[in-house]
Amino acid sequence: GIPFYIYIFLFILLLIYMKRFVLLLASLFILSGCNSEGVVPTPTPTPSPTPSEDISLSHISLSGSYQTEFSKNESFTYSGLIVTAFYSDSSSKEVSNYTVTTPDMTLIGDQDVYVLYSENNKSVSEKYIITIRDISPSVYLTEIVLSGEYEREFFYGESVSTSGLVVTAKYSDNSSKVVTNYQVSINNEVVSITYTEKNVTKTASYNIVIRKELRRVFNETYIHRQTYLNNIGDIFTTWKYYRGRGVTIAVIDKAFDIYHEDFIDIYGNSKIDDKSAYISFDGSRVNTSVGKSYVHDLSDSHGTFCAGVASASLNGKGVIGIAPEAKLLLIKVDGKPTSIAAAFKYAADNGAKVITISIGSYYETGDDLIDDGTDPNTVYTESVNYCLNKGVVICSAAGNGGGYRPTDYTYPGSVSGIIGCGGLAYNETEEIWSGSSYNSSPSYQFVDVFAPSENMFGICNFNRDGKHFTYDGGWEGTSFSSPIVAGMAALYFEKYPNNSGRQFESALYASCHKLTRSSIASSSQLGYGRVDVSSLLGIERNYSVTLKVKSNWSNMYVYAWNSDLSLNKQIAAWPGVRMSYSSGTFTYNVNVKDYDFVIFNNGSGSQTINIQSSSFNDGKTYNIDGFTDRDLYVGSYI
Repeated sequence: GIPFYIYIFLFILLLIYMKRFVLLLASLFILSGCNSEGVVPTPTPTPSPTPSEDISLSHISLSGSYQTEFSKNESFTYSGLIVTAFYSDSSSKEVSNYTVTTPDMTLIGDQDVYVLYSENNKSVSEKYIITIRDISPSVYLTEIVLSGEYEREFFYGESVSTSGLVVTAKYSDNSSKVVTNYQVSINNEVVSITYTEKNVTKTASYNIVIRKELRRVFNETYIHRQTYLNNIGDIFTTWKYYRGRGVTIAVIDKAFDIYHEDFIDIYGNSKIDDKSAYISFDGSRVNTSVGKSYVHDLSDSHGTFCAGVASASLNGKGVIGIAPEAKLLLIKVDGKPTSIAAAFKYAADNGAKVITISIGSYYETGDDLIDDGTDPNTVYTESVNYCLNKGVVICSAAGNGGGYRPTDYTYPGSVSGIIGCGGLAYNETEEIWSGSSYNSSPSYQFVDVFAPSENMFGICNFNRDGKHFTYDGGWEGTSFSSPIVAGMAALYFEKYPNNSGRQFESALYASCHKLTRSSIASSSQLGYGRVDVSSLLGIERNYSVTLKVKSNWSNMYVYAWNSDLSLNKQIAAWPGVRMSYSSGTFTYNVNVKDYDFVIFNNGSGSQTINIQSSSFNDGKTYNIDGFTDRDLYVGSYI
């Protein structure tokens, strides 16, 4: 064989050639990374990518009116649930593609319900608790309770809605739940809610008001004779919102006709409270006889007239009171101060929120009242304070002192805490009635406000020459200023049922217009001034008026101006603006904010009729055919 050293030589030779091969491969690898000059460049580091500022899901919140109380085995629902997603940049949005875990409705007690929401591979959750009650034969429905903010007043012909009504079912184990599958029925002005569960039916009801169309206000037979309605602010627009419903006015006087047709409301019911009473003083004790029959007395119309001014019904008959839907508590008194003081407290204790009295006396004489030995400075004080502490307003005629004793105190009108009401002249907003009392100075104030008192038209029960006069005109006196203010108070308390008498008093004084042009007394003697019902209640006056006149004239013009000539306000130069004509009726739309008088004329200046524009707020059509009297208020209207 081959010698051993030959094998060793071949092995060494193989190692030498393998080393050269490896060096060659290394050189080739290095040369592949060189530039054109054969130099290996220094590698440039690649910047790391900037991390993106992703907006991520943070959490969710739950809201809405979803059900949280269930009966055992009742179907689970989360209807009404609102899920809001919140993000890392503080933004949020309402989402709907969430999931809700289903609880075991066979288990009694509280259970957690989880709401899950996922977005961009991130999931969040929130939980709420439901209560499952065992409504078994031993647990039964006991009543249903109504709550919530639901509407209670509708106009005639309008659909009655229960939106906002919450019906809660209550059970014998003191548990409860809100239910929605109830039945609704309406009968007259009562809404009945009926709910049935496991053959047990319970009913609850609430009253609603269905207001008749506003035109009924202007269908009162003699409303055109009530000229004073034009001088107390915009009562016509105010009646669209407030008519005294739910408020009781107590009228204290010597006699009333409780059967007068204008004390019957539109539904045929008497508006006179059954707690009306006769109060007398026998020298040792006050006697009170309760019942309408004790009040009825046809010997005098004064009390009837005053009650009608405050609240004659809205019934398509006769006249309308300032608060036509208020209730009347009539209190007949024997004319003694002690009886009147007792009447104040009786009214406050029997539901009256407002009291008006239009009988009284001067300090040293009896006048309307019978002297019972009491001091007029003190006899009323305790009862007036009693009323004020119960939140009751007292209004009183300030007196008809006129030229002979205009600044003398009258009682009870001058008692602290009573609103003393002076009188305005006929169709005046600046001049007081010549017979009205007024203050001798600002520091001697017993007359607080002024309201119409002259040429009044209203309800009565006089018998003249054997004839019964249901309505009568030409009355005058501060007796009628007081029930006007009392009626305004009733409208105020309909709007603000929780306010006190003091709050009304402050609001009344703040809403008055200072009298500055009276020729009888200076402005400093006229208290807070003339009342304004629309200002008192914050009612925006309707100044856009459609004037309508039915006539056989060939042409008709309307001329409107402001009686304060210094303002230089007129609709156009005389004879004014020609009215449009169609089917026997002349019409013209006018904004009467700047005017307080209107004359209709035929263009030549003849056949003119004056009328205050505010009486046209209803857009009523007046018929002046065959008229000779310049005062349109005494005419017929359609």
